[in-house]
Amino acid sequence: MNKRVYGAFTLIEMLVVMGILIILMVVGIAAGSFALNRASDVAHRNAADQLYEGLQAYYVDHRSYPKPTECKIEGVGTHCSPEALMKDPEMLGEYMDLGAFSGGSGATFMYLVGGPNADQAVLVCVTMRGDWETNLGRDDSAVYCAGNGFDQSNMSDGDRTIGPITSPLIEMTNPDQATEWAFFSGARFLTTSDWDGQAWK
Repeated sequence: MNKRVYGAFTLIEMLVVMGILIILMVVGIAAGSFALNRASDVAHRNAADQLYEGLQAYYVDHRSYPKPTECKIEGVGTHCSPEALMKDPEMLGEYMDLGAFSGGSGATFMYLVGGPNADQAVLVCVTMRGDWETNLGRDDSAVYCAGNGFDQSNMSDGDRTIGPITSPLIEMTNPDQATEWAFFSGARFLTTSDWDGQAWK
């Protein structure tokens, strides 16, 4: 009579399999997190670029960019934050498809004007790692700016002079950009709007 021999995993084999699964999970989570951050970064940059394109169209018609105190939108404020600029039919409301605009995941957008006559240079900046407070609290915090106002020493939010900003991407981890980072970590600008991932807050 033949004896049946039942095979089973040994404890060592099970531990090896579990170790491999854990490693694969860690790699997958890290890759997923990187992909989400990358997608969010692209969305934020596209949003800032889209705002700048709208401002360029405004400039073609008016030969200047809106000054920080020219917006007077009820419920939004008197300063030209990106939200106020877009909601004002005499500002960017005339030049942008508001329904097509997407600010990506939660972020804070900023508007700065300067240059010759204080209205010939513009920057639209966005926090890359969440809204203002979240971005400042992270080790990989960054701000992206779009516009033609780089290297201008008189960029302003209507209350304070900010500049010069020398690079489109300002990272906290880059020691060469310590001066630019101080501008963004020092205070919230008057021309600031928060985007919650779906709409302006």
